[in-house]
Amino acid sequence: MNHLSALIILLFGLLPTASAQPFTQVNLAAGLGHISDNNGVAVADYDRDGDEDIFLTGYHSFVEGADSTWNRLMRNEGDGTFTDVTVGAGFADQFVNTLVRASLGEKMGASWGDYDNDGYPDIYLSNSRKDQLYRNNGDGTFTDVSVSAYLAGCDDCYSSGALWFDHDRDGDLDLYVSVLNGPNLSYENLGDGTFKVMNSHPLLFGSNITWTTAALDIGKDGFLDLYLANDTEANQCYANVSGVHYNETGLAYRVADEGAGMGIAIGDYNNDGEFDIYVTNIYNHHPNPLYRNTGNRRYEDVAEQLGVDNTGWGWGVQFFDSDHDGDEDLLAVNGPVSKQYIKGIEQPEEPHYFFRNTLIETGREGFVDQAAETGLDRLERARGLEVFDYDNDGDLDVLIANVESTPFLFRNDLVNEGDKNWLQVRLEGTKSNRSAYGTEVRIKAGGQTLYRWHHGTGFFAQSLKPVHFGIGAATVIEELQVTWLSGEVETFYDISANQTISLTEGAALTDLGEDRNGSRLSGITPYPNPFRKEVALEFELPAGTELTLELFSASGRRIRSTRETIPGSGTLLTTWNAGSQPAGVYRYRATTDDGIISGTIIKTE
Repeated sequence: MNHLSALIILLFGLLPTASAQPFTQVNLAAGLGHISDNNGVAVADYDRDGDEDIFLTGYHSFVEGADSTWNRLMRNEGDGTFTDVTVGAGFADQFVNTLVRASLGEKMGASWGDYDNDGYPDIYLSNSRKDQLYRNNGDGTFTDVSVSAYLAGCDDCYSSGALWFDHDRDGDLDLYVSVLNGPNLSYENLGDGTFKVMNSHPLLFGSNITWTTAALDIGKDGFLDLYLANDTEANQCYANVSGVHYNETGLAYRVADEGAGMGIAIGDYNNDGEFDIYVTNIYNHHPNPLYRNTGNRRYEDVAEQLGVDNTGWGWGVQFFDSDHDGDEDLLAVNGPVSKQYIKGIEQPEEPHYFFRNTLIETGREGFVDQAAETGLDRLERARGLEVFDYDNDGDLDVLIANVESTPFLFRNDLVNEGDKNWLQVRLEGTKSNRSAYGTEVRIKAGGQTLYRWHHGTGFFAQSLKPVHFGIGAATVIEELQVTWLSGEVETFYDISANQTISLTEGAALTDLGEDRNGSRLSGITPYPNPFRKEVALEFELPAGTELTLELFSASGRRIRSTRETIPGSGTLLTTWNAGSQPAGVYRYRATTDDGIISGTIIKTE
C-alpha cells in the first residue's frame, strides 16, 4: 500500500459516516398547489383535533379573484392532505393596503397564541399600515377583534412580525410587534379581551429596523428577556427586570451583532443545557453569528469556527433534530431581493442551507452542509420557514414560504431502524399562559440529557406546536422535567418513546395522556410491538366512552378508521390484521371528545 492510499483510508475513516436524510417534496399531493406568493407561515392546532394546521400570509395586497394575493388557512385532515378553509373560517375579509405601498410585501407575519386562555389558539397578523387580531371562536371560525381589543396597529407602521410572550408572568400573553419603519410596539394583556400600550416601558419602543424578536430567559431570573434582530443596526437585548422595567444589554451580553439581522433561531445545539442563538444576515454584508451561551449571561460567536456563518441572503431559520440522533440540526432559507447590490455587486441566488449537527456522531461540536444530499437545496426566493410533524409520524417535516412561487412542503422520510426514536410533548399552562410559551423541557434518555425551549418564534411567524425530541436508540425516557414560566417544576419518569403526549401544568404522572380539558385519555398498549401479522391495542377508559381509532402508513395515508365504544368493563381490546401491508412503521391515533393520543407500531417481515 502506498502513502497516498493510506492517507485516503485514514481520511475516510475520520469523516462522518452517517448517511444524509432525504426529504420528499409533497406540496402538490398535500393540497397546497393553489397557493403562491407568500411571506410568512405559522402552524397551530387551531381546531384541537390533534394535528397542526397551516396559516400562510400572502405577499401582495389583496385583489379579489387573484389567488396569489390571499392569506390562507389550511386545515390538516390527518391523512397527509390539507383543505383550504380560509373563507369558511372567517378570513374572507382580506387585508388591502390603500396607503403607502410596501417594498417587501403588504402582508407579513402570522403569530399564533391563546391570548384569552380559552384553549383555542388565536392569531395576530402583522401587515403594512394595519394589523389584525383574529379570535378563535372554538367552532372552527375566527372573528376579527382588532378594534375592540385595541390592537389595530397604526396607519404608519410597517409591521414585520409579532411575538406573544408573558412579560410580567401574570398568566396571560402580552404582545410585542416588530416594526421596520419606526418604533416597535408593545401591548399589555388586561385579561378582559383588551390590551393597552405599555407606556411605562419606553425602552421597548425603540426606533429600530426590527425583523424578528424572540423571548428567552437569558438572565435566569424567571422573566422573559427580548432579543431583537435589526437590519443594518446592532441587534439588541432587552433584559426584563421582574416585569417592572427593561435594560438594554446587547453589548454586555455580547450579542449586539451589527449585520443585517433577519431571522432568529433558539436551540441547544451542543446539549450543554444553555440555549444558544443563531441569526441570519446578508452574508456579503456581514456573516451570520451563532452565539454559544457560555452561561452567566455571556455569549461567544462560534459561527465561523463551526462553518455556519454563511447562508446567503438569509431569512427564515430553525433548529430541529431532523434525524433523531439527539442533536439539533440547522436549516436556513434565503433569497435576495430582486436586483439588490452589496458593495456594487448584484446579489446571486443561492440554494438553501441545511447544516447537519455532528455532535452525537463525532463527540465534538460541528456541522456539515447537506442541503444537496437531503433535497432541500432549492433556489426559489424564500422568506418564511416552519418545521413540524404534519403527518404525525414522529419526525419533523419542512414547510417553506416562497415569494414568487408555491410553498414547498418537504416530507421527512426518516426510516425507523430502531435508533431513530422520538418523543413529542404538547404543553398547556394553567398558572402559566395557556400556550405555555416560556417553558423549558428537559429529558434524560439513553445516556443523553436534552433541552428544549418552547417559544414558537420564527421569521414572520410564531407557531404553537409540540416540543420535539429525537432520542436515538433509547426506547424509554427515564426522566422528563418541565419548568413552567410560573416557576412550577414537574418531573415524570419512565415514559415510552415514539408517542405524542399532552401535559397540562399541575397534572399528575397518570395524567400524561390527558386532553386539553383535563379528561383522562391513557392506557393505550399495543402488543406485540414490533409485530409480524396482527397487533392488538388495549384501551382503558370510562365505560361508554366513544373513540375513533385510525391507522396511517409512514407516508400519512389512512389505512383504517373504526368507531368503538368502551364496554362496561372499562377495557376495550381491538386488533389489526395487517395482512398484505408491507413491513414498516405505522401510526395509530385514538380520538375521543376529550382528547387525542397517538403512537407508533412496527410491522416486521
